[in-house]
Amino acid sequence: MAEALKVGLIGTGSISALHLMAMNRASEKVKLTAACDVREDAVRQFARQAGIDAVYTDAATMLKEADIEAVDICASHHWHRDLAIASAEAGKHVLLEKPMAISMQECRDIIAATDKAGVTFMVGQQLRHVPSYVGVQRLIQEGELGEVWGVRSDSWLPVLVSGSTAASERFTQNEGMRWRLDGKQAGGGSLIWNATHFIDLFRYFIGDAKRVSAKCWTDHPMFTGGAEDRVMATIEFENGAIGHISNSWTTRTPWQFQLMILGTGGSIYTPVVTGGNALEQHEAPAVVSSPRHDIEGAGPGGMPSRPFVPIDPPEGLFSDNPYTNEVVHFAECCREGKEPISSGHDNLGTMKILFGIYESSRTGQPVDLATL
Repeated sequence: MAEALKVGLIGTGSISALHLMAMNRASEKVKLTAACDVREDAVRQFARQAGIDAVYTDAATMLKEADIEAVDICASHHWHRDLAIASAEAGKHVLLEKPMAISMQECRDIIAATDKAGVTFMVGQQLRHVPSYVGVQRLIQEGELGEVWGVRSDSWLPVLVSGSTAASERFTQNEGMRWRLDGKQAGGGSLIWNATHFIDLFRYFIGDAKRVSAKCWTDHPMFTGGAEDRVMATIEFENGAIGHISNSWTTRTPWQFQLMILGTGGSIYTPVVTGGNALEQHEAPAVVSSPRHDIEGAGPGGMPSRPFVPIDPPEGLFSDNPYTNEVVHFAECCREGKEPISSGHDNLGTMKILFGIYESSRTGQPVDLATL
């Protein structure tokens, strides 16, 4: 059995806690040995929780001195390019939290650097590692749904609606949250933060897209630097399917993450989860309806009943936690020289859709993704 991959984490904001949990659960595969953040108090607190002694406030120093083979980059979006390139040039494998970067050119710069260095590069798209969604992808590949002709996602987080002073104060007073509303640092707003999860998931399910049309709204006063607070987009996929994305942080909607996949022979959706936390809703188990589940004569007037049934997780996954499965997949790719399922080359397709949506909203015209 190969030794655990030694990893240094950069950026100890909120997402780092989930990465730490994942590595702790997969300690035979991944071992956190160092941590870095420009905020010394934050990185020292994280290190105490992680039980590690190697603490840095400068990434270049960590890359030079720490006993690490790979880096896990959880820093603000506008730092992704420089940190990923520096890590690759130091000979370290790179796990980079989504989104890859804040422009198509920055994405291509990272891919060029990691290719040149010969290191493994993986974008952290944890929904691809949700057991239920792995099952969805396999059912689609096996033809359970027939020809997929439509996909849809609604991701609504009503955290900054008018009159919601508590949420507004949470964002304005928390430095780690405030940058998420600045388009210059985040690369956008609610789309790049939330809807990108489902954009990537749809690509994982049915492949690349060829054209997008979209409208983004950027009129909420707390969003700056061109960051959008609401998005509606239509995506034309190469297989002929049409996708619809709706996303908002500022509308008085139910707190909801939901996806639907429609095929000529069946369909899949995630029931809306009531209660629980946002993460549980984001990773809600999917259900499927297809001919093999129909019950003859059980519906109204003796017509067949077409129930939706849970999708069983496939065998062979490391755990039921997507972040744990994600870091295990990364470690195995590093050790075995395999290409990750969300490699940089793969995730260019996700970023083309995302930046195509921004371009379509800016020009008011459909965008051919081959031009990006």
